[in-house]
Amino acid sequence: MHDLSLYLLDILENSVRAGATVIATTIVADRAADRLSMAVEDDGPGLPVEPEQALDPFFTTKQHKKTGLGLSLFRQAAEAAGGGLTVDRSDELGGARVRAWMRLTDIDRPPLGDVAASLATMIVTNPEIEFRVVVDDDGSRTSLCGPDVPLRLSELVSFQKALA
Repeated sequence: MHDLSLYLLDILENSVRAGATVIATTIVADRAADRLSMAVEDDGPGLPVEPEQALDPFFTTKQHKKTGLGLSLFRQAAEAAGGGLTVDRSDELGGARVRAWMRLTDIDRPPLGDVAASLATMIVTNPEIEFRVVVDDDGSRTSLCGPDVPLRLSELVSFQKALA
């Protein structure tokens, strides 16, 4: 995958396939710490396997597929940019949680890509799911989508442009 928005889209699709009804996405840019982090958590059934097995590129829960490359490729991209990726249970929602972080200015950090389009696509095509989107830009935390907040797409676009 060429940019972070595609990894995000893959994780969101995994949550939808797992039957989640609430999916929360948080993106944090901390320039002082030189850190970009992304987290997706849901209220689905959680991981059907141990976290390390979920990160194995030769494991998938999908029928008729022999590999599950999304998480392992995302972890590889995060590690190449001085970060990492974890998969565990969401404390807040009870389902799965994927967290990735990397150095914001690392030469090997993939571009952010069109996060706004990835999120908007998921929200529009899955109206039965409650999506929550929060961005934190150097400590300024803003909810851009949630149960009482309609999608604020223009603010998400501004956030991603600031990180480009």
